[in-house]
Amino acid sequence: MPITLFDRYIAGQILRPLAIALCVALLAFLVSRFLQLMDLVLGASGPIKVMFEIIGYLVPHYLSIALPISLLFGVMFGFNKMTRDGEVDAMQAAGLSLARQLRPAMAVAIAVMAINTVMESYLRPYARYAYQQVVYAVSKAALHASVRAGVFARVGNVTFLIQGIGPDGVSLSRVFLYESDGEGESASAVAAKGGDLIRAEEDGPPILRLFEGLRISRHVGGAEPGGQSSALRFRELRTVLHEEHAMMFRPRGAHEREMTIVELWRQKDHPPAGLRASDLVAEFNSRVARVLSIPLMPVLGLYLALGRGRSDRLVGFAVGLIILIAYERVLDFGKNAVESGLVGPLTGLWLPYFVFATGSLLLFARAVLVVPHTPALGGRRWWERAASVLGERLKRSRRRP
Repeated sequence: MPITLFDRYIAGQILRPLAIALCVALLAFLVSRFLQLMDLVLGASGPIKVMFEIIGYLVPHYLSIALPISLLFGVMFGFNKMTRDGEVDAMQAAGLSLARQLRPAMAVAIAVMAINTVMESYLRPYARYAYQQVVYAVSKAALHASVRAGVFARVGNVTFLIQGIGPDGVSLSRVFLYESDGEGESASAVAAKGGDLIRAEEDGPPILRLFEGLRISRHVGGAEPGGQSSALRFRELRTVLHEEHAMMFRPRGAHEREMTIVELWRQKDHPPAGLRASDLVAEFNSRVARVLSIPLMPVLGLYLALGRGRSDRLVGFAVGLIILIAYERVLDFGKNAVESGLVGPLTGLWLPYFVFATGSLLLFARAVLVVPHTPALGGRRWWERAASVLGERLKRSRRRP
């Protein structure tokens, strides 16, 4: 079917507010996490670039959340503007029904659904695992977690005690350190007057640098019975505060949210260790239900956008947001119930989906059959009447002495 000028015009009316809503929602989500990540990374004396790397891994997660909301608001803003300007009535008078006017919005919804399918199926699971991996590495390398005055700390095979920490959090005084190879064949104890914590590389592990001290080492084995011992006085001694295997992160797939849609389907009958079959079934059906909910956003949004007055418009946006939030919460509750084995996916996830789909289609059918604000054909919508009554009562209450 060829794309007409009419289709491009309506799509443009939808895409502009959709893009604005998407940017605002995505920015709001990322800023809230940015502040939390700043505390984590700066508290760990990590490089700033790691913080932006973590933010990048969060984009698919928040994008999949923001896309349906932005689509609903884009349709509502676009059609509400055309309604206020009289364009919807003019197009209906020219023989273009609301169903025909909805066609470009459905094309936009299909494109959004395709993008969200890729996000939910592949990008989001991989990004979630990468996010967890980087946060784990930053937490393991955190200097503040290793340095506490008067408290024994252990990192890998190194145990140390620091009596004093300078105001800068880096300079140390009266440091005791014990290090072993983990097999009992060699060990060493170090006592130093002072030291500090540094990083040899920007993204490298923390290094404990000691000054003016004594190191006593003991090695079991060799010709001498009981092993060999040695003592060494030093001006500077460096010790890396981690071992390689301690920094390794678990493999992907320990959580169902890290699995792709294909992996969920293939392993639902034989789940990996640590996961239940119900977890995989709930995650699979939840993702599919959310993706299939996207084409319903224009259907619901068009009906909510047909108010002419300013108050009607604001109430329509509020009702749309409440419906969408309630629907998401019901899906989350249903997913938890399916994971617990209380109900099956048909009851926990697909029943709310069909209720939402049926309600959206019925409202759209009413918009097609009933001309808004025409008393002979049904008058104003119920929430518009409720908002009007509530507004009148508030005005009366203010007038009372």
